[in-house]
Amino acid sequence: MNTTSRVRLISTTALALLGAGLPAQSVFAQSADEPLVLAPVVITATKRPQDDAKLPVATTILDQGNVPPASLDPIADVARQTPGTNFMDFGRFGESYMTMRGLSTLGTAMNSLDSVIGISVDGVPTTLSAIGAPFLDMERVEVLKGPQGTTFGRNAFAGAINVVSRPADGTRETILSSEVGSDGHAFIEGTTGGWLLENVLAGRGTLRFQNFDGDVSNPISGKEEGGAKLGAGKGSLRYTPDDTLTIDITGGFSKETRHNPAFLLLESPDFPQSGADVQPENRQQIANGSIKVAKEFDPFILTSTTSYQDVKLHNSGDFTDAFIFSRVTGLPIFFFNDPAAEKVNFNDRERIFNQEVRLNSHEDSAIQWVVGASYFRSDYKSYRIQDVGAYAPTMNGTFDNRIDSQTVAAFADATAPLGQGFSVSGGLRVAYDRQTLDALYVTNGFPGTLPRFEQDKNFSDTYVTGRLALSYEWNERAMSYVSVARGYSSGGFEKTTAYAAYGVPSEPFLPATSWTYEIGTKAEIADGLHVSGAIFYNDVKDGQLVGFDPITFLPFMTNQNFESYGVEANVGATLADGLDLTVGGALIKSRLVDVTLASQTAGALAGNEVPQVPAFSANVGLSYRFAADAVGLPGEFTVRGSYQYVGTRYPDIQNLTKMDAYHIVNAEIGWEKDNFRIYAFGRNLLDERPLSYAFNYSPLGPTGESGTAAYVGRGRVVGIGTSVRW
Repeated sequence: MNTTSRVRLISTTALALLGAGLPAQSVFAQSADEPLVLAPVVITATKRPQDDAKLPVATTILDQGNVPPASLDPIADVARQTPGTNFMDFGRFGESYMTMRGLSTLGTAMNSLDSVIGISVDGVPTTLSAIGAPFLDMERVEVLKGPQGTTFGRNAFAGAINVVSRPADGTRETILSSEVGSDGHAFIEGTTGGWLLENVLAGRGTLRFQNFDGDVSNPISGKEEGGAKLGAGKGSLRYTPDDTLTIDITGGFSKETRHNPAFLLLESPDFPQSGADVQPENRQQIANGSIKVAKEFDPFILTSTTSYQDVKLHNSGDFTDAFIFSRVTGLPIFFFNDPAAEKVNFNDRERIFNQEVRLNSHEDSAIQWVVGASYFRSDYKSYRIQDVGAYAPTMNGTFDNRIDSQTVAAFADATAPLGQGFSVSGGLRVAYDRQTLDALYVTNGFPGTLPRFEQDKNFSDTYVTGRLALSYEWNERAMSYVSVARGYSSGGFEKTTAYAAYGVPSEPFLPATSWTYEIGTKAEIADGLHVSGAIFYNDVKDGQLVGFDPITFLPFMTNQNFESYGVEANVGATLADGLDLTVGGALIKSRLVDVTLASQTAGALAGNEVPQVPAFSANVGLSYRFAADAVGLPGEFTVRGSYQYVGTRYPDIQNLTKMDAYHIVNAEIGWEKDNFRIYAFGRNLLDERPLSYAFNYSPLGPTGESGTAAYVGRGRVVGIGTSVRW
């Protein structure tokens, strides 16, 4: 698309979006004696309660109907229902990441902090080590798009996701839920809460157990792969000795074991089929706790949040799938069946501490503001034993690495009315990052590798992020805004020390920075009909890139500029009593610019698309609730269906392998009366196996063929479920 066409597209879309914010009376007549009363959706991810309808930020809000508790892939569910967002699942804990609005890590994550999206639970930040953790006792998920560095800090330059839990507020309830289904799917969860000391001390707790046997056959080991077992629990206490003081204490633990295949031969007639000679094992264990103290004073509210997380990861398996390497070498399958060779064994651990203190205005203040300071520390240890032979020369030996990261920051954000319907909002964050690398490599005897190589390095940086937005309220039902924001993704060291085996030290990668420009609108243009939309442009400098060259079997690392622009929209409508519809979609164009020599050497060209960015994604949801008396039953029937589409995308900067679009269809029908509910469900009814990553091996022998190694998601699961509350 040339510059003229791009400007025309953006201008036309901007007019359309602004038009959606025109006074509702110009579109739909409204009776003067029937005033409209909106139920506000309150966002807390911005560190202060804000009405979503008046927030000059594009948002997506999801609840348990969108992300069911029994989902084994909650973060993927969030991504597929958030226009312009994609989840890249490597199948191994600690390796997966997300993209949003065309912003991506450009390959695999450099370390646990290399994320373009800030992820938090109840405002407490976490890292890629904990991505994919279960959502326990979730109330909603708040997704904010565009740089959110002011209140979220480092590595939120594409957006932020905040998982909001149900509070221990004294509500007396006990809920027991369960599901059984195909491929050994089983789920049971119990939640209880209420006052422990009336109006003073409240408690709430959740326990969950889950199983899935797997749905990827392995004729070599005779076992199914892709299985999962989960045990998790969470407890919270709220102490309110008076009307001005609230103390929340929360603790949780989860342990999940999966058997996800590393990669599979896409060209196999029996795809998905694994050719590993040992069963892969992936474990994630998370223990966390936090203390939040909020004290109200006459001029402000003081809040202190202290949190600690201990994340342990284990990944082991066979990285020479027999079907893939038989195809590309021309050698027989049994040649690659050696349970003692070509294996990897990872044991990583990350301890995360975060302390934040902030002052907030009261909710009824004319000027809404927040100021604060925070300290973040991550101690990451990685112990990896790798023996993959000539298939990946740099992945041989024992790697004992430690990366310590610290960030100290101060931030301020405010919204002020200007009169005549206009408001201005903005914020700044000043931060200092320091990261150290302490690494040791010991050879396993692979030819050409050093017996031993040590590294001790550090990297630091001071930076400023911020945002400025001007909004206009057309009336009580509609607003439009323009904004500009500065994003930042911290620099540092990649966790694998990829060339340590050859004595090449790891140099720190540069921080990535971005400017994002956005025009958007939010409106209720008729009773029960909500629309929102935005157009955006992202200009990224020094995007962090690590990739794999399938020709040389060697990794490469560099910083690469890129840009993206697009349009996104959401519609929510009540079509009739009990009948609700949601529709969302995004069109995104992304490309590499100012291609570096390192990127060119690896095969990237100017204009190549940014990895893992679908040009088009969409989602549709429909729910209907109606009385069951038509068939002579008490209570109500509920029907829910959803469709999620993720368009074609490239997994790498070379744009060598284009991954097909995929469609996810979910459905549920149930009956409920009073506090009892029973339902039948089908998830991924089309049984599509979504690809999250794929790369092509060139022939490795005179009789070999090229072969595509792919990471795939879970197939169809059908079953029944029930829940009862009292």
